[in-house]
Amino acid sequence: MSGPVFADPFDALSLVLRIGSIGVAISSLESLLRRGDLGPGGLLDGEAQLTRARWLLPFGFLGSPVLAAAITGGRLVAACVLLVGGGNFEIARAGAVVVAVATLLLRFRTPLGIHASGTMVMITFTAAALGLAAGTRLSLIFAVVFIAAQACLAYFVAGASKMRQSSWRSGRALPLISATLMWGSGPHAVLLNSHRRLALVLCWATMLGECAVPLALVVPLPAALLILGIAAVFHVFLAIEMGLNSFVWAFGSTYPAIIFCWYWLHGVRM
Repeated sequence: MSGPVFADPFDALSLVLRIGSIGVAISSLESLLRRGDLGPGGLLDGEAQLTRARWLLPFGFLGSPVLAAAITGGRLVAACVLLVGGGNFEIARAGAVVVAVATLLLRFRTPLGIHASGTMVMITFTAAALGLAAGTRLSLIFAVVFIAAQACLAYFVAGASKMRQSSWRSGRALPLISATLMWGSGPHAVLLNSHRRLALVLCWATMLGECAVPLALVVPLPAALLILGIAAVFHVFLAIEMGLNSFVWAFGSTYPAIIFCWYWLHGVRM
């Protein structure tokens, strides 16, 4: 096989799965190490969520913390197998199906409070599992294009929704976020409140940066790689400053799909 690796749909999808598996493995291991979260009164208590999502009553059996731990353990094993052997088609297909099914079951169990990275993992692995299950070149292309489109849409919607909020447009949003207990940092809150222009610049950089990610599909390749590189640095920064480590892998895993689409749109075929 010759040509750019990202011009082949399976190569791109395999890399999507292997990068995404790092995040899946980390989140699964965290859940298993904090078993109390899965039990009664825990953050991920399935029984508690049934009181707010009555449509989940048929899935009440998923409320068992033992079953949840077993599903999470299977998800962890599949992610590790994908990380090591995801370059093999059969391993990639089996691993993607297991992670997708386990992720969907856990999502049914605790549908409330799932942030964007969890949704992106569910979308990515479900699309990959369907594409690999069909096993044709066309199905793989559909899977990769769907993942890239979802990622671009997620970035654009995130940026556009912030632009609709006066707190982001005025530069007040980041100082407010920095002052919260969950996502904030005292020194950063003081810094941003003392330097309003810096806060304004960072707010607009965040909004414009998120809206710009879809441009990676149409600009020259070096510019596309620069856009994705900046987005990756942005996620790493948020992981360090706000503890949002899952976003690094959930969204970073979609970049090979976006690059594949760049090659596809610019006439590179294999």
